Amino acid sequence: MAKSSVAGAPPATPGTAPFAATVTTVSVMGVLVVGQMYVTIPLMPELGAAWGVPAGAAAASTTAFAFAHAVGSLLSGPLSARAGRRAVMVGSVLAMTVVTAVLPLVASLGAGVVLRAVQGLFAGAFIPMAYAYLHARIAAHRVSLALTVVSACMGATVVIGQVEAQVVASVLGWRWVFWGTVPLLAAGAALSWRVLLPEGPSPSAAAGGAGLRAALGARLVPLYLVILVGAGSLTALYTGVQLYGPAEVAGGGAAMLALRASALPALVGAVLLAPVLARVPAPRRAGGALALTTAALAAAAVAGDGALALGAALFAFMAGFATLGPALIQAVGARAGAAQTTAIALYGFTLNVGAGAGAQLAAFFESFAVLALVLAAVVAVAAFALPRGERGT
Repeated sequence: MAKSSVAGAPPATPGTAPFAATVTTVSVMGVLVVGQMYVTIPLMPELGAAWGVPAGAAAASTTAFAFAHAVGSLLSGPLSARAGRRAVMVGSVLAMTVVTAVLPLVASLGAGVVLRAVQGLFAGAFIPMAYAYLHARIAAHRVSLALTVVSACMGATVVIGQVEAQVVASVLGWRWVFWGTVPLLAAGAALSWRVLLPEGPSPSAAAGGAGLRAALGARLVPLYLVILVGAGSLTALYTGVQLYGPAEVAGGGAAMLALRASALPALVGAVLLAPVLARVPAPRRAGGALALTTAALAAAAVAGDGALALGAALFAFMAGFATLGPALIQAVGARAGAAQTTAIALYGFTLNVGAGAGAQLAAFFESFAVLALVLAAVVAVAAFALPRGERGT
């Protein structure tokens, strides 16, 4: 049973989670867990030096995390069928805590990639179960708001993770980017166990083959393809900034930090505007978000060596992506019916396959402008993968 509601508020229905405590806990944990995917982007020079490889080769650590994260997303459904969503979420974070503590001790690319993959595997079990928990436990009339807030916070990790990594590495060294996260993950796991409601097996995850067939239905696959492209463009764009960014930020330092942080106001705005955005139908939000991200990528392509113009483009891109994620996850949850947990796990799988591929894609281009232009074209094409009813604005 949920805890008693605040005085003056309507009592929660049996099995309904307390809104503020649940959304806050899941949002904070999402930032900690998902943020680990992106911390290695600004650390590529340091990781390359520590592992004896070129900086570009260190991008494999981001890819390994993302691909294993995708596998973890798929495994989370069957695991929740046995143990329940809360147990999977908390257990995965505790296991991730141990791996994160060991990661800075390795001295080769191979060992680093393996541990990053294990780290991503456990992280991957958390995210889809968090979304599935919100769908199942938050009152129906507040689910859209909860998903918008949580997804916006998780989307912010692409910036928060990079900024935090650059700042901590410059002050304490790159190893403390990981070691400093360990106590936060442990404390977050304990808090999650206290705040989230106990659960038995997840009914939709236990549906087996029938649930998988439903989750792969024609109404859902196009949505997976859109997030695949969106997540791939996200990591490709920021990896490209690290590899081919404007000359004035090439040395890192304050200029690069400012460029990375330029998107933070857009992400904060997405969280603050969540109550308003949640009132807009998911199809319209998704269509508008894709239009905005396409325009932002085109602007990035013509920004040239202008850090200010590129910063504005990154701001617009993240504003679009922070809107796209909640719209798609809400659409997936609404369309999946009884296969909801399996469908959300597949959503997490495709998102992270895209993120992993994007980290490698950036290395195939000789300039940032060409990379951004290709990404703009791909995202524009992906908009047509949305079912007809999802394109409305």
